[in-house]
Amino acid sequence: MTIASPSASRVERARRLLDELELDGLLVSRNAAKRHLSGFVIARGDEATSGFSGSLLLTRDRQLLLSDPRYLEQAASEAPDWQVRRTRGPIRTELPPILAELGIRRCGAEAEVLSHAAWTSLAAASAVELVPIDAVLTELRLRKDPAELRALEAAAALTDACFAHLVGWLSPGTSERAVAWEIERWFREHGAEDLAFEPIVLVGARAAMPHGRPGDAPVVPGEPLLIDFGCQVDGYRTDVTRTVFIGEPSGRQRELYATVLAAQQAAFEAVAPGVVGTAVDGAARAVIDAAGFGEAFTHGIGHGIGLETHEAPMLLSYDRPLEAGMVFTLEPGIYLSGEIGIRIEDDVVVEEGGPRRLTGAPHDLLVI
Repeated sequence: MTIASPSASRVERARRLLDELELDGLLVSRNAAKRHLSGFVIARGDEATSGFSGSLLLTRDRQLLLSDPRYLEQAASEAPDWQVRRTRGPIRTELPPILAELGIRRCGAEAEVLSHAAWTSLAAASAVELVPIDAVLTELRLRKDPAELRALEAAAALTDACFAHLVGWLSPGTSERAVAWEIERWFREHGAEDLAFEPIVLVGARAAMPHGRPGDAPVVPGEPLLIDFGCQVDGYRTDVTRTVFIGEPSGRQRELYATVLAAQQAAFEAVAPGVVGTAVDGAARAVIDAAGFGEAFTHGIGHGIGLETHEAPMLLSYDRPLEAGMVFTLEPGIYLSGEIGIRIEDDVVVEEGGPRRLTGAPHDLLVI
């Protein structure tokens, strides 16, 4: 059952861009944007640059889904409100006649998705003015609607359950790679559509690499185990990090953990509609700075999450007010090369009355 089915209101919001930007049409090529507007899900990796199959073409009175023969039946089923148009060749030969048929002379397109070659060849072949619309299409997905929030909540519940499973399953000697595989196995066997990303599982000093890859290092008593993982439900994703200890941590390890936890709580309490995104980052950074580890917090406090694992808003640089419906991570960390890495991360939604955590796995220091 689809939780986050596209609504006509999303298409109408996209159509308003035509008047706002003085465009005749919108060419939508990003997988997340295509799914958001139509419900069509193309195979991972089959972006517009590999033949543009599944791209959407929206005008004031038409909505076309361009599909090669591989996806015709699927497109008709998943996007019943869109007219499916069969295509075969590259974008430079297939699209110009369609643009001419629809009277499109100025068309919005995603410069961050179409390759330079596709962009230039399409412009030359069609004599249509192409206008970058990446930023304005991103705006359409900044605030999640109720259907999207239901999907995010379902993914969060599954992620919390996976962590509870790991707590009972983990034991000394298990390798980072084995933990990562157990996460994937559990998610796939319990209804996840996919992983949100490849899990990050790192032991001890290896956890000082914020995005390190799991290897053969074993879980060691007295060392931290950093687990950064998430799943996908109906397209919507989670991104959660917990740092646990197998055996009793040292006093210094407890101090570092308490600092990161306090930083996350400070960021959480700073979240509210109207608060500038950079202020949330600053709230967490102030706690870590005061503890003397400012240089060891090497990334921003969080990023938007939804149909993509990393999307707007990026709080480190988001100098605009937060709005109800925005969903993002809060993930402070301390990374001391050669010694330790600790990160605590949750997914949070902004509501009129303040923030709400979507993910609810325990935050207190956990000794297994």
